[in-house]
Amino acid sequence: MAAFTSADIDRVRATAAALVDEYNVPGMSIGVVYGDELVYSQGFGYADIESGRRQAPELRQRIGSITKTMVGLCALALVDEGKLSLDERVVDRLPDIRLNGPGDTLLVRHLMTHTNGIGEAPTMNDYRDALGKLWSNSPTPTPVNQMYPDGIDIEAPPDTKWAYANHAFCLLGEIVARTEGRRIEEVLERRVFGPLGMVNSDCWDQQRPDMTTGYHHAPDHDDLDDLAILGIAPPDAPTVDGQNIRGEYIYVATRAAGAVQSTIPDMARYASALLAKGKGIVSPETFDLMTAPQWRPDERLLSLGLTFMRVERFGRRSIGHGGGISGGWNTHIDVFPSDNLAVLTHLNISFDRSDAIFSKVIQSVLNEPDPDTTGSPISADAAAAAVGVYEPPAGFLTSYRIIRGVGRIQITERDGGLELRSRRGAWREGVRLYQPDANDPGFFRLDTGAPEPPGLVLQFGEGDGKATGILLPRMNLLRNDSLVAWA
Repeated sequence: MAAFTSADIDRVRATAAALVDEYNVPGMSIGVVYGDELVYSQGFGYADIESGRRQAPELRQRIGSITKTMVGLCALALVDEGKLSLDERVVDRLPDIRLNGPGDTLLVRHLMTHTNGIGEAPTMNDYRDALGKLWSNSPTPTPVNQMYPDGIDIEAPPDTKWAYANHAFCLLGEIVARTEGRRIEEVLERRVFGPLGMVNSDCWDQQRPDMTTGYHHAPDHDDLDDLAILGIAPPDAPTVDGQNIRGEYIYVATRAAGAVQSTIPDMARYASALLAKGKGIVSPETFDLMTAPQWRPDERLLSLGLTFMRVERFGRRSIGHGGGISGGWNTHIDVFPSDNLAVLTHLNISFDRSDAIFSKVIQSVLNEPDPDTTGSPISADAAAAAVGVYEPPAGFLTSYRIIRGVGRIQITERDGGLELRSRRGAWREGVRLYQPDANDPGFFRLDTGAPEPPGLVLQFGEGDGKATGILLPRMNLLRNDSLVAWA
């Protein structure tokens, strides 16, 4: 890209202001980084609705799981120094934490790629309130070796299944902390915040006056289902402006998985370090290893490096991560190495449509058009292969996000094309599938109206020509011909 111009700033400013209104979010801050310079930053809406305090880039944000990338860099810095190996067994580094199941083969690298067999809850005993162990009502964290009295279930053999695992990064953070001989909060200061000059960032997870207030919207259909399962009555919380409900500050129990707070200017310094291949933290060679594909089910979909998500966005390769905090914050960092560009977005709302906002901000920064969703005619063979009902693979813990996010998925023929419908989530009412390339009959996109339509890949085995499963970003579902389409 050419230099970021006043016209670019005007376009992004107008887009951001419109998004705050369109999605009824309290506030948003944006930063655009070129190389080592923050070339544009601005806040929109409110940091605190009730007081009328305006959103501003200099205010602190809880950045959630972006913390994982910072902890990963600390781990790789130890690898650079010969103090840690990616191929060391976790049981050798953490002998006092019980791993239930095939834990003897769990390696440090598996923790960093979400291929560790650990699920959303640490054990099946925790499954009913699967997310409960991630949060705490106390500002003082429980020592990691006391957090898991029943151990941690390794539900799938390591390196056989991908499942996003917050508790795996809790273990990684503990390995880093023990290797350094200091708390992970102090390691992050020493390895990341201090060297990069991130003076308004830390991992102590304390409520501060210079932080934005978190909000959320009323529970949706799926949220109400989840509350019913837990036997919890729907909250009777009033909105402060007709849309937004003030959130409760809940502390992050798994600090290394998501407790960092930061600002747009500080995150710009972090983004600049990533554009410079980890300068000041790890060697360029190690950074290349971190951002190379370590888990890649299909080159057309999202893949993972060592903690960094790898995504093609608007035809450009990007690395980055998102972060959501229960109670009211969503954040994203997207780094485009070939353009020497990064985009930072902070929302002070816990919101299941945040990805659409992040995507539209990036589209505006890159000045990209909306996609052509016309597609090629779907052949009879491709349609016959795809039609069916698909369900999450076995494993309640490691398939938790798929079970709660979409449940089962059906693909049916409709109006001469194909429609996908999920049991839960954004696709419950049905989404048209289209085929971008007639020469690639196993690849589809979902016509969601988003600027980056999700991709879908048909998987085949030996048999009757029907797909045996489907791949979506972060999701793998298996065909089950004993199930009947429901709509």
